[in-house]
Amino acid sequence: MKTTARLIAILAAFVFSMTAHAQTLTPLKAGDPVNIQLKVPAEDAANVSGDYSVSTNGTVRVPYLDREIGAAGLNTTELARRIEQAYKAAEIYTNPAVIVNTPQPDLINPHIVVVGGEVRSPRGDIPLRNGMRLYQAIISCGGPTEFADMRRVKLSRGSRSQVFDMRKIQDNGSNNPILMDGDTIHIPQD
Repeated sequence: MKTTARLIAILAAFVFSMTAHAQTLTPLKAGDPVNIQLKVPAEDAANVSGDYSVSTNGTVRVPYLDREIGAAGLNTTELARRIEQAYKAAEIYTNPAVIVNTPQPDLINPHIVVVGGEVRSPRGDIPLRNGMRLYQAIISCGGPTEFADMRRVKLSRGSRSQVFDMRKIQDNGSNNPILMDGDTIHIPQD
């Protein structure tokens, strides 16, 4: 019985310690810090392993490769596989093993959308969840007020804007797009 309790305590401590550098399923974005570790071949690990950042172009530059690796939109496991493939394709390593981690979640720039205008609980920045759609973001702010004009909901992404009629959600999602980090939503007054 003591052995089982001790084993559970050791496993719990191990899992807890891994949260500092946990792999994440959250897609990476520009500005996110990543820790890349080359495990195999071990003799070259010190030259490759280290802390990197996803560039404004959504890429990461790692040693020995002539091109940057696309990272934005990938999770840490996907980025690790992509780096391994790039090293193999460039014939630098025959069978590399790469691990990519992110720092503690509170150190990562949050993925957000901004919702404003005629919503019941205006909070401004709201966390962006994977696959979140326009209507979900509006509902996460309490839904539209009685003064909202749901025929003219404006979604701004970068320098482009589009207006959506949210009175009836189409089955194909054409008027309820999936949101991206940094999107701004404005619900005007009727």
